[in-house]
Amino acid sequence: MKATTLRKGFLSCVVALALVGMVGAITPAFATGVVCGSLCRATVSFSGVSLNAPITINQNGIGTVSNFSVNLGGVTARINSATLNPDPAILFSASATNLTAVPVLFTFTFVDVINLSGTISAASSIGYTLTDGFQAGLGGASGVALTPGVGTDPNHVLVANDNITFNKGVDVGPFLTDPFPGGIPGVCTPYTPAPASTSNCGPFSATNTFFGTGPFVTMTATLSFFLSAQDSAGFSGSVVENAAAVPEPASLLLMGSGLLGLVGGWRRYSARA
Repeated sequence: MKATTLRKGFLSCVVALALVGMVGAITPAFATGVVCGSLCRATVSFSGVSLNAPITINQNGIGTVSNFSVNLGGVTARINSATLNPDPAILFSASATNLTAVPVLFTFTFVDVINLSGTISAASSIGYTLTDGFQAGLGGASGVALTPGVGTDPNHVLVANDNITFNKGVDVGPFLTDPFPGGIPGVCTPYTPAPASTSNCGPFSATNTFFGTGPFVTMTATLSFFLSAQDSAGFSGSVVENAAAVPEPASLLLMGSGLLGLVGGWRRYSARA
């Protein structure tokens, strides 16, 4: 009888914990009930020009951009691809080419819709491919320089915000002057031999868990930098965030029932021992 009573207590706990898993004990770690619409945006800006790329939205509400390019006076800004997923995540591949004689400020802005509040986990990453288009041996300057522009983040190429102005704490990617031909040890590889003269930098990444007052309805990824004259740069990056997993009230009730069954069985067993 004693063993049977204790076994029943254990069984109550096991059944309750199993039900917790079955009924969805953890709040889904993605934004539900939102789809890409008029708020989703992908914008390129340089030399006084700012244009929105056309966005294709699929049946799941995910927005995509493919091969959007703007060219003006020897300056080209291109979004090779972008995914604006209310899951929520922003994934992008972009490039910039400056064939002028002076540095040019480029800005790529990606906006995605979300529905998050409370404790949120965020992560970001970015990598660069730099191309020295006018090398020192040909009369140009050595390497490629990425420098901060007026009004942009002075320390990071990629800035990640929620609701436009709330910073998630995962800004990432250093500005750098990468000289030909040696690269920057641990940051950028040496340039390949001419005529390609390319160097790869990164990837750079950051993570942060924060409490946001919310609800947040948009997330943004802004890529902004001055690119040196006669040079090119390509970027691949991402910004992802999730609501922290929190037990739901029903789950807590079931778990509590199981534990009470276990305690009750143990007490009866102890009293009769």
